[in-house]
Amino acid sequence: ANLPVPTIAAIDGTALGGGLEIALACDIRVAASSAKMGLVETKLAIIPGAGGTQRLPRTIGVSLAKELIFSARILDGEEAKSIGLISHVVEQNEAGDAAYKRALALAREFLPE
Repeated sequence: ANLPVPTIAAIDGTALGGGLEIALACDIRVAASSAKMGLVETKLAIIPGAGGTQRLPRTIGVSLAKELIFSARILDGEEAKSIGLISHVVEQNEAGDAAYKRALALAREFLPE
């Protein structure tokens, strides 16, 4: 979160707990439609400890963030996009790197020519 350059999270697989908290610290999030993400710590009787309880409400709103944290719900890429958790959702490809490729394309848009 403190990096002085734009950061893009590419979620091609699973980002549960700390994985999603790292993605939330990035400026932009891209995910495959088949990706799975959520703050699932409450299933273990703990709460997200790496900023998730602060960053998730700032990203999607307080009420929805509480619902997702309290329920430990896991979302796929399409659901995450529909609530504003991620910026871009792409269909996963055979190589399993569709979000990574979309993130690279975005990064190239940011580079000065």
